Amino acid sequence: MAVIPCRASSARSSSGRVPAIRGAADQKVRVRYNCAFFQEALQNVALKVSQNPTVRKAAFLAMNTLWAIPAIAEEAEEKGKIFDFNLTLPIIVAEFLLLMLALDNLWFKPVAKVMDERDEAIRQKLMGVRDNSDEIKKLQEQAEAILKAARAETTAELNKMRRETAASLDAKLQESRQRVEKELAEALANLESQKEETLRSLDKQVQELSDQIVAKVIPF
Repeated sequence: MAVIPCRASSARSSSGRVPAIRGAADQKVRVRYNCAFFQEALQNVALKVSQNPTVRKAAFLAMNTLWAIPAIAEEAEEKGKIFDFNLTLPIIVAEFLLLMLALDNLWFKPVAKVMDERDEAIRQKLMGVRDNSDEIKKLQEQAEAILKAARAETTAELNKMRRETAASLDAKLQESRQRVEKELAEALANLESQKEETLRSLDKQVQELSDQIVAKVIPF
């Protein structure tokens, strides 16, 4: 009679332990999954944030701290099974706060500082450009005056060269005309002398022929 209640109580105790074991296993899996997720996120941030060795050391120190969290959580679970306290949510909150702190110190603040410095540099350059506007106008006026003087000088030189070239061409044309006229006059004089000589020769030949004809026609 006493054996039956013992079997029933042992069966009830074993059936009650199975859900507890499953719950503890699920809890460990969730903790490890969350820790692995945030560890990977922090590792990616540490690799992409900066090339500064000091910043990388700080990021890897935080990452190593996160690697130790699962073991601490498991140890806390083993010690706190009596109270059935779930550490998943506090661990997630702690990891999130740590990640936000790391991002704020390693990413947001340096980026904001760089942006502020760039804005200040641009502002200083704009102010410098505004301050130098009068000087730029003076330089532009000087450049325009120099260009105007250069254009005037170039125009004067071109006109001078044109006049000199025209005068030289006129002188050469006049010289050529005089030479041609002289040669033409000499040629005409030569032709005239040759004409007169030819006419005298013809007259002489005509006279000789006439004398011959007369001698033949009228014999003495």
